[in-house]
Amino acid sequence: MPPKVRVKIPVHVFVYSLGFIPAAAYAYHWYKNAPTDDEFEKELSKNYSQNIQSSRDKHIQMTQFLQNIKDPNSDQQQRMQEVLLGGRGQQKRLYAVDDAIYGTEEGAKLQKEAVEGSSGKIIKKKRKKRKIKGKENDSDSSGEKGTTNQNNITKTTDSNVRLKQSVAGVVIAGTLAAGVSMFLGGGKRSQ
Repeated sequence: MPPKVRVKIPVHVFVYSLGFIPAAAYAYHWYKNAPTDDEFEKELSKNYSQNIQSSRDKHIQMTQFLQNIKDPNSDQQQRMQEVLLGGRGQQKRLYAVDDAIYGTEEGAKLQKEAVEGSSGKIIKKKRKKRKIKGKENDSDSSGEKGTTNQNNITKTTDSNVRLKQSVAGVVIAGTLAAGVSMFLGGGKRSQ
């Protein structure tokens, strides 16, 4: 009696083959029943004619824009130069002008008050910063308060450094573990 021929198929190959059969059948069906280019174009023009027309209009506008950019004497080129200059080419008012006050003594007085008011705020901010710096310097010179302040700063920087180190350690350990498992496992299934 002749020996029986046995074909051994690993289980995972059989399972993947079964899973692949529906996908292959769908691809074959789509390949046989796919619409031609003409049919597809008719369907697109029927369902999406507005989108196609707006896309064509935008394309025309963009080509005109690029042609005007290339021409150094066009209005578009002048507008682009103004944009590149950031508005520094001409002096522009960004607020409304009251013609009744503009150019009069009253307008000059109001402008002077506004300038003094804004510079006064700046001066107050500078004074506040000086006071804060002065308090820090006083606490540093008093000894004990300065050292506690410095200790707090060093504690926060130490904790930030430790946090960064721990995150880096976890990332490195995870990467090494994944690499070792792939190297030792080699993608083979245990039998």
